[in-house]
Amino acid sequence: MSTETAPPIWEIAGVSPDAIALEDHRAQVTWGELERRSNALGRGLESLGLVPGDHVALVVSNRVEFVEALLGGMRAGMVITPVKTSWTPDEIAYLLRDAGSRVVVTDVEPARAAAASVGVPVVDLEQGVGGTPFATWLAAQDPAPLPRDRHGYRLSYTSGTTGRPKGVHRLADGRRPWCEAFAASRAFAAQAGVPADGPHLNVSALFHGAPLAFSLSLLASGCTFRILPRWDADAALTALERGVRSTCMVPTMFRQLLALPEERRRAFHAPELRAVVHGGEPCPQHVKQRMIDWLGPILLEYYGMTEGGLTAATSAEWLARPGTVGTAKLGLRILILGPDGAQLPPGAQGTIHFLPASGKAFEYRKAPEKTAAAYSREGAFTVGDIGYVDADGYLFISGRTADVIVSGGVNVYPAEIEDALARLPGVRDACVVGGPDELRGETPVAFLVLDADGTLPAIESACEASLAGYQRPRRFEIRDELPRDPTGKLLRHVLRAELWAGRESNFAAPAR
Repeated sequence: MSTETAPPIWEIAGVSPDAIALEDHRAQVTWGELERRSNALGRGLESLGLVPGDHVALVVSNRVEFVEALLGGMRAGMVITPVKTSWTPDEIAYLLRDAGSRVVVTDVEPARAAAASVGVPVVDLEQGVGGTPFATWLAAQDPAPLPRDRHGYRLSYTSGTTGRPKGVHRLADGRRPWCEAFAASRAFAAQAGVPADGPHLNVSALFHGAPLAFSLSLLASGCTFRILPRWDADAALTALERGVRSTCMVPTMFRQLLALPEERRRAFHAPELRAVVHGGEPCPQHVKQRMIDWLGPILLEYYGMTEGGLTAATSAEWLARPGTVGTAKLGLRILILGPDGAQLPPGAQGTIHFLPASGKAFEYRKAPEKTAAAYSREGAFTVGDIGYVDADGYLFISGRTADVIVSGGVNVYPAEIEDALARLPGVRDACVVGGPDELRGETPVAFLVLDADGTLPAIESACEASLAGYQRPRRFEIRDELPRDPTGKLLRHVLRAELWAGRESNFAAPAR
């Protein structure tokens, strides 16, 4: 093993160690402090018996310690998974078992309960480590630089139509030392056109993949990484006025910003703001147009996924081609394939695939059949979205083949909700689809067939107890039967069409 130590993080980012690296509502952390604290945290994980390659679950709210723990774990060679703080203990416990987690870093009760149920030790930012306050425990660790040859990386979890989370191992991850990978991550924000000459404000939950990826990419570029404790439209405007250069949002946030009193929006003044990156869910054209009319042509739209795809469109490109999500980045090619796997010409709708120049890009952990199904014979991958490209290679999304509901930028999987409903006394049949929601874009709607002893109040109460807040149906429809084809397959599209009748499509580029 090499004895060479990794360069300090401030040197990688090309900034002074005295400059501010991280900032939240409670603390500022300089680059020099981030160097010492992330090294100490990585060595603290080693003191708990972890070795390079071990898995750490990071279930932490929006605070600077989230970033310190993420970087510290990767610098020590660990595999880190940011986990939704809104998950139930059972959901977190499933991930801990599936990933073989050795430690949970957290500040929330569901993760504590999950760790206890699985028997995984906890580094608790609020309750300490083994009876020692976290600050005292961290101060006792060695802050010396970790070895250069540590290959830690971030392992994201996503889900398919079955609803069970699966780890997405991007095959490039872990192939080179973390310090080199961190430096290379600057290309992610640069390819999307995000300026790297000023503070970046994170307004989303830190566990969200794309906002975190943009934030880390800009951190590697030397930008100050500011963290809003939680999303609040008015507070976000105030924070953006403090010299922020860029931020990343989802269209639900746009709707909430546009719902603020007109005088508040008129008073907003952020002359240094140059980029509002958005994605995570389709943005209706009238919403985006209103945002451009208000803020100017500073919106940058992206389309991508955990598996590795990326397109980006500037405001000028979108105004010239309303509804586009841009052209492929990071050396990727877009292929639109028909049902037979043949490539379709410009303007023809089919399944959107990304073809990496370097070959196979990822695999789903412990799911070889799912991995194989994601790839075409050319080696291009898809997550099941439907769209088309124009003659100049600009991509338009018109729908998706998966049953996933995208609510406020968060994926909600009907199968999980249906499974919980089907276990309830009095529920004979259940189907969950995405219905229109003025603020969140989509929201889960449950169609139920009940037995004589089934009551809606009891069902609603059970959902509150067993489902995370974002999973709970906001509306219940009681039916005598649910639409199915002669083979018994549930016809979800019939129910979805009923909910969306007469409403604007939630997709930016409706099917032509």
